[in-house]
Amino acid sequence: MKLKIWHKMIIGIAVPSLIAVIGTLLSFENINNVTNRQGYVQIADDLRENVLEVRRNEKNFLLHKNAEYYNFFQEATSVLNNLINRISPDTIEEIGKDDFSLLRKNLETYSGTAVELYKNYEVEIDVVETVREEGRKIETLVATRHHAIELSTDFILNLRRLEKNYMLFRDKDSLMKLEGGLLQLKNITPYCIECVPYIKSVNDLFSIYSKSDVKINDLQATGTKLEDITNEIANRERQRIGTFLIRTKRLLLIALLLLCTVGPYFVYKTANYVVAPINRLAEITMRISEGQMELRAPIREHDETFSLAVSFNTMLDHLQLTHESLEHSMELLRDKQAQLVQSEKLASIGTLASGVAHELNNPLNNIYLASQTLFNEMDPDKSSDIVKESVKDIYSQTLRVKKIVTNLLEFAREKGPDLKKINLVNVINKILKQMTTSGELSKVNYKLDISTAEDIEIFADSLLLEQVFINIISNAIDSMRGEGSLNITIAKKDSLVSIDVSDTGAGIPPEVISRIFDPFFTTKEKGTGLGLAIVYSIVKKHNGDITVQSAPDKGTTFTITLPRQNEFA
Repeated sequence: MKLKIWHKMIIGIAVPSLIAVIGTLLSFENINNVTNRQGYVQIADDLRENVLEVRRNEKNFLLHKNAEYYNFFQEATSVLNNLINRISPDTIEEIGKDDFSLLRKNLETYSGTAVELYKNYEVEIDVVETVREEGRKIETLVATRHHAIELSTDFILNLRRLEKNYMLFRDKDSLMKLEGGLLQLKNITPYCIECVPYIKSVNDLFSIYSKSDVKINDLQATGTKLEDITNEIANRERQRIGTFLIRTKRLLLIALLLLCTVGPYFVYKTANYVVAPINRLAEITMRISEGQMELRAPIREHDETFSLAVSFNTMLDHLQLTHESLEHSMELLRDKQAQLVQSEKLASIGTLASGVAHELNNPLNNIYLASQTLFNEMDPDKSSDIVKESVKDIYSQTLRVKKIVTNLLEFAREKGPDLKKINLVNVINKILKQMTTSGELSKVNYKLDISTAEDIEIFADSLLLEQVFINIISNAIDSMRGEGSLNITIAKKDSLVSIDVSDTGAGIPPEVISRIFDPFFTTKEKGTGLGLAIVYSIVKKHNGDITVQSAPDKGTTFTITLPRQNEFA
């Protein structure tokens, strides 16, 4: 399968990324379910709290047995019923439709039982009053001694005491004692006609109390069912949340395991696919550098290294043809270098740069003109591809060297800037746009802050200022290794304008920060060390100033100060 390098890299990155995305999506779904279930748990807790409030009012109602506490009980029941009715059908479906149906049914039964019990309590009041009235009649009868001789005052008083205990405690022991006393009274009934109404009223009391006890038991049993239903709903929702959390942990663990195993495997294989042809080319290059000029790069993969290998072999063919000429040129350069080393110390670094640039510029111009002449005079039909490629290579490389020489001359030249009225914001925006288009700022989060200086026009050389900002921004990108934050702030300060360029890169070591504007000083593996020196020179030619603040691993800020009144000078 013929894959390009970028295809291989996409595959190597896409597989671990896909694992992470799938794991994240599944985890997000579970977390979203947990969030929704938390709302259901709150509803369940509200139901349970309201049921407990109803049960509390139930106890008060059973204790006091009056209209006031009965109304409190009904109000609590109504609040619970309203809460259930306010819950949406979708929520009921999610939590458990059967549970809510059972809850409504039991609540209806519960409320109905309470109504019947309250009516029974009202009947109890009349029955109790009747018993008391009939009891007082018997007491009066005994006191007037118009009764059967079997009745005694002590017996009647004891019977009334048992009656009051039963009304007060309504327990089994009081009931049995009252029934015993009533049995004795029944045995006397043939001799005491006046005792019959009392016996009947007490039996009515037994009957009404029995009905009330049944209603009480039914009410309490139904209330317990309400508690059980709401507890079950709350517990079940919490269990569901626990299940979702466990599932989320498992998904994250699986995704982590896959990332730690499958991810490195794909990255390793991708690296091998990408690096293998490059390593072969590097090995050939090393052997050629040792003098084995007859070797050529192997052409195997049909990816980007294929074109590289073809160009590399073409270059080697050209090198063999021009080897003697290059040896002669190198000898001349070595002689020139020896003369420079042994010459007297130049008066300044600028004079040295100017001298070197002018010395190199003449032979370079000759080579450039010669290559241009060869290219123009060359017959396209008769010349071989190797010759045409060689001439093109000499031409392009000469242009590259001429650019380096131009930088040296730019550094050493004494000519002042071509001052024209320019918009500083537009200049910087133009640079940012160019660097964004070229991809240099593709992974950099940059921001231009002009809140205090939206429109600044100064007299300056726009080309030179572009060179200044391109150098500083490029250095910032290199320091951040292509990723980080870049902030550019433009502000007016009296008759000056200041531009701060801040990055989040590696920073500059304190021991070298004082030398960064020195010509030919650089901390990079590749570079002439002229970039910041040229920046410093251009700023000074504009009567400006440039300072730097930096801290290792925290970033660097360059501050450029330019006069605004140049345009009025």
